[in-house]
Amino acid sequence: MQTSVTDTPYWQDWHEAASLATPEQNDVRAVAFDHRGRLWCATAAGVFWRDGLQWRTPTGGEALGSTHCLLAEREGTLWIGNWQGLFKIEGDQVTPSGLSGSLICALARGKDGTLYAAGPQGIWLRRPGGAFEGVQGRWHQAIRAIAPLDTENLWIGTASGLYLQNTRNGKPAQRFGTPDQLLSSNIYCLTHLPDGTLAIGSTGGVDFYQGTKRMKSLGVAQGLPNRHARAIATDKEGRLWVATKLGVVRYERKTKKFSLRHSRRWLASDDARNVAISTDGTAWVATAGGVDAIHRKKLTLAQKADYFLDMVRKRHLRPPGLVGPAVLKKRGDLSESFIEDDDNDGEHTGMYMAVESLRYAVTKNPVARANARAAFNAMVLLQEVTGTPHFIARSVLPVGTAPLHEVDRTFTAQELAERKRDNPREKPIEKRWILSSDGKWLWKRDASSDEIDGHLYGYAMYFDLAADESEKKRVATLVDKIVGGIVEHGFVLQDIDGKSTQWGNWSPESLNGDPNWNEERFGNSTEILAHLGVAYHMTKKPKYREAAKRLITEHGYDKNMCQLAYNTPSERTHINDELLGMVFQNLFNHLIFPQLRPDALMAIRQWHATCRRDHIPFYDFVYNQFSGQHVPLEPAVETLRDWPLDMIEWTVDNRSREDIQIERTPGTDDDRLAKILPRSEMGLVMWDQEPYKTVIGRNGEREDKPTDWLLAYWMGRYWGQLSAPSR
Repeated sequence: MQTSVTDTPYWQDWHEAASLATPEQNDVRAVAFDHRGRLWCATAAGVFWRDGLQWRTPTGGEALGSTHCLLAEREGTLWIGNWQGLFKIEGDQVTPSGLSGSLICALARGKDGTLYAAGPQGIWLRRPGGAFEGVQGRWHQAIRAIAPLDTENLWIGTASGLYLQNTRNGKPAQRFGTPDQLLSSNIYCLTHLPDGTLAIGSTGGVDFYQGTKRMKSLGVAQGLPNRHARAIATDKEGRLWVATKLGVVRYERKTKKFSLRHSRRWLASDDARNVAISTDGTAWVATAGGVDAIHRKKLTLAQKADYFLDMVRKRHLRPPGLVGPAVLKKRGDLSESFIEDDDNDGEHTGMYMAVESLRYAVTKNPVARANARAAFNAMVLLQEVTGTPHFIARSVLPVGTAPLHEVDRTFTAQELAERKRDNPREKPIEKRWILSSDGKWLWKRDASSDEIDGHLYGYAMYFDLAADESEKKRVATLVDKIVGGIVEHGFVLQDIDGKSTQWGNWSPESLNGDPNWNEERFGNSTEILAHLGVAYHMTKKPKYREAAKRLITEHGYDKNMCQLAYNTPSERTHINDELLGMVFQNLFNHLIFPQLRPDALMAIRQWHATCRRDHIPFYDFVYNQFSGQHVPLEPAVETLRDWPLDMIEWTVDNRSREDIQIERTPGTDDDRLAKILPRSEMGLVMWDQEPYKTVIGRNGEREDKPTDWLLAYWMGRYWGQLSAPSR
């Protein structure tokens, strides 16, 4: 029995950049909060504190230069380890501390109030009421961190071993460095956790000591994405934050779950050096490129849907109402953008029309209905602008707007020959953009089967869920034109040259008789039966049932559908998965013959078998609704929750992760992951894109449309697989 997943509030991470003014200032080595809750950072250009959204320099701070570490006292003093020595800030004034002439790169405070400072020239301590005095002993001089064990013994983390030095008797320190003691003897940091455990970060990961005994370790073998544990902090929920060479890692100690925050989505640089946790739980990360905040807030999926819908309306609609990605005039900057033409403008707009139709069906919000109608009107123009009885444009642009995605061009004989080598079905089109008869629009030729899938999906959703009676007549008329034209031209989408478009082909001669159509045979057979069902549902014209009967009885399209198993690695793509996810909804909702159901069930079960492990909500919701079988939906809902709020297409490179395996299955592309990563840790991937790539993104050049997420969410809501937010 199908159950519904409740939309309970969850923690949503979101990013805030807090960059400084110059490259030297953005070379950040440490961050810390003072007793007033102000954030400080130590940089190559001195120390700074954050005042609202601005960084400020304390009096005298501009003269500090290269600064390495910070130590905040509850009483109000902020200690600064600098290349010139030790300084302190009291009352926003930088003053010397009495320890100068030596680089200080590590600071610590003991429970008894003793202050420790260390650098390559030595270690000094100052007991309460006393003056600085040198610590006698022997240790490796490349000191990285210090931490008191008790009132007499000091841990010293170096590039070559962990030392325990008695600060009173001056005897040689005890060295720890063998594999049974540490993951690595090259130490980065020493951090006391709230329970008294000492967390030791090194080039091997994190070791946990109680007293002088190692209790456990956390390295690559346990799932740490990068072994270089440079700094460690804990938040109020007991989670560890580890700054690494590949971003910052959050570790849930109860669930043993790691979350990696890297790439420009989360950090100015993956070179993370330090991390500090504010009282509200925000992690502030020092990197080689500045300071970044990783915030958390409680959200429901319904609230996230509102956020994404607002994003669509603000930045992803262009005349005459088409939906597409927003191209950013400056990388990563959402303040100025535009929407360029795209081959799949019709498909994307059809999916958005489905979003608003589903939203209207669930909420009865008249704004959703109006938005769906506006999207439909844009789709009508895609057909009418061609000046044909049946054909559709891939895209339209107002006259005076230059096409960007593809432009008119000529081909040499050599280019044509070489294109045919890789794609025997290549159809070169030199005049791709056509002026409309009214002189207002440029429209793009060579629409594909993908476009028809998106059109018919959007039309069916709008017709069934949101259109009033007058609008239903308009939808039926438009569908009759498009599908009727396909049937009349031998089951192909005929372009204005009188020939089939390159991809718009469902004809028996091609699918059953031409080896060049092997990969499309089973999917396209399913598509056309679904399209005919939608056309018959809206128009009740017998010609659509007759056409379907002919394809089934004379050409075996029902049996073609039963072979819909994309289990050949070199042939399966998520493009086909998404298209079929739309097609199956139309196929089952408007099954043209009841006796076709067993074959349709076999097809949908075969389709889902190849994408089941991905936990993609769009696929799982469709499968649970129509297949007669069910998969657990919590993983798919977690995909919706983990999806980042930031829809900028930052490049995310996971090749350097040490917790992954690369796929070596014959027939698959290079640099593919053996296991899909959480959505917040991969580049932005829509349902039709490949989530197993190790490198994904466009370097922040676009903000993609969130309609894929919205479509899955509202499908789940409409079918009752995802409930409204809990009260």
